[in-house]
Amino acid sequence: MLARAMADPARTAPLTILIVDDREPNLLALEAVLEPLGERLVKARSGREALRFLLHDDCALVLLDVQMPDLDGFETAALIRERERTRYTPIIFVTAVRREEEEILKGYAKGAVDYVVKPFAAEAMVAKVRFFLDQNRREQSLRQEAAQRTRERDELEQRERRARAEAEAHREHLYALFRKAPAAIAILRGPGLVFVLANPKFEELVGRKDLVGKRGREAIADPAASPTWEILENVQRTGDPHLGTEYPGLWGVSDEGRTRYFNFVAQPTKDVNGAMDTVMVHAVDVTDTVEARQKTEALARQLLDSDRSKDEFLAVLGHELRNPLAPILTALHIMRLRATDDATERERAVIERQVSHLSRLVDDLLDVSRATMGKIDLRRERVDVSTAVARAVEMSRPLLESKNHRLDVSVPVGALFVDGDVVRLAQVLGNLIQNAAKYTDPGGHIEIEGTLDGAEVAIRVRDDGQGIPADRLPAMFELFVQGDQSPERSQGGLGVGLTLVRSLVQLHGGRVDARSDGPGRGSEFVIRLPAVSEQVARGPERRSVANPGQAARRVLIVDDDVDATEMLADALRAAGHEVREEHDGASALVAAAQFQPDVVLLDLGLPGMDGIEVARRLRSYPQLGDVRIVALTGFGQKSAQTRSAAVGIESLLVKPVDMQTIMDVVTGAVSPVPSA
Repeated sequence: MLARAMADPARTAPLTILIVDDREPNLLALEAVLEPLGERLVKARSGREALRFLLHDDCALVLLDVQMPDLDGFETAALIRERERTRYTPIIFVTAVRREEEEILKGYAKGAVDYVVKPFAAEAMVAKVRFFLDQNRREQSLRQEAAQRTRERDELEQRERRARAEAEAHREHLYALFRKAPAAIAILRGPGLVFVLANPKFEELVGRKDLVGKRGREAIADPAASPTWEILENVQRTGDPHLGTEYPGLWGVSDEGRTRYFNFVAQPTKDVNGAMDTVMVHAVDVTDTVEARQKTEALARQLLDSDRSKDEFLAVLGHELRNPLAPILTALHIMRLRATDDATERERAVIERQVSHLSRLVDDLLDVSRATMGKIDLRRERVDVSTAVARAVEMSRPLLESKNHRLDVSVPVGALFVDGDVVRLAQVLGNLIQNAAKYTDPGGHIEIEGTLDGAEVAIRVRDDGQGIPADRLPAMFELFVQGDQSPERSQGGLGVGLTLVRSLVQLHGGRVDARSDGPGRGSEFVIRLPAVSEQVARGPERRSVANPGQAARRVLIVDDDVDATEMLADALRAAGHEVREEHDGASALVAAAQFQPDVVLLDLGLPGMDGIEVARRLRSYPQLGDVRIVALTGFGQKSAQTRSAAVGIESLLVKPVDMQTIMDVVTGAVSPVPSA
């Protein structure tokens, strides 16, 4: 029961209790009573021993026997009270003799807080001791709290001093920046827009230095400044900031008739109560930038106009030059059919070669004009690079043979494939081969090499000819530029061939580079095109008739283009399908209900009821629940795909569509591509 009474869950670290008695049994008895408290118990067998302990240690309570030899309890208590460190340590006198009231008062005068007479009740002693220990803990807590608050106050004061110093330094730094800022800055307050601050740039801008304290319109009264003041007054009134980009004539500022432009910001600020306080003005002079851009834009327009005129001129010139070539070549062909003497034949052959050369020049001129205007359409297919090389060599053979060049071709057959226009690729390679032949002395060596380089096909045309000066390499593919323009080295030509090469290669998604170690050391041109594998390029083998294992389908074609509808219907009927044709939405709905098609090929751009509405209504017919609706349309945008999917169109094919794709979709040989 005593142990339970002594339990104190609020107790923190053990406190020290000093027990002073000259008799060991008394010490042991007190120790036994107090031990359950869980505190630190220190025993002293005399007053002097107790004083020695207190010289270097503290205690929360002293239990002091009165009757002791040498120093009695009163004397010991008096000495304890003399020291500052122990002056307020509570002392309970423990005595076996009941004292007179006078002696008790003497004990209290010596610093005693209580008297306990032996024998005592253990519970009473524990209660007294616990009371003083709890009081000690409360005092410790209060002291710690006070010390903590003192520390916090000191830290706050220190932080406040630092913050004030930093704020002052920051304010001085900001003010220095404000003064040195390359922009014109001013701060104005109140409805009258009174100047609070203005940096030197602002003073320089408006031509005044005594602005601070003056109302805006009074300080800068120039009528030309009125539009600027109206802007600032509106900002101050509404609280809405203003941003002016390349604002002309801020505050009416001009430079001898030259308009000045400014990037101009007017930013309002509010006070702690949310009321409008100041307007900060920030202005940067961008006149030079604006004028430079205006000049650049004017030059760009002139260049575009010149380039457009050049392209138009080349196109007209090419056509005008080509017109007389056809009858000339026809006449030469007729002359060849007639029997002529050797001299006449030689003369005819010379004319024919020169006219053919002129024809090629005109072709190049027309092609480069069309290419630079983006008007060349490629007929793409899977191209074996060796085929394009063979065609290029064949068209270049007369020039190669006339100059007795040796040509080595290293291009594997059936190994390198690209997606391209074989005619245009042969034209590109032919231009490079003929270029190499022209700029290589007779009896030279030309090589053509084709390799697979990662995901690209690389085609190299090398020669051991005149080479290219380093300073001309960057411009080799520009229009009308030739490798060597010196009269003694000129090989003729208009300088459009390499421009055409670059344009056609770029149309194929590739690139071309020129390399040379310098004059007399030959050159190399490298074309790089995206490679396609033979398997991917060829695709699955297709047939344009229904497969034997697949049933014929009932197909409803709905398209307002009568010719397109008839051609598609004929092709599907030839493949064994049953076909019905309609040319508007209303007729299509009637036909669908009667015909019960398996597949509907539906044009979205129908007059009146469009294809989207037709599809939506078809999906509402219970008897057409399994019909497949495929849209054939010229609209390939994402919006068309989304709208199609929303009404149940299973696939959207963008015109023109190859016939085999339509056959596969109709027969179900391939799943239709989802419309969205």
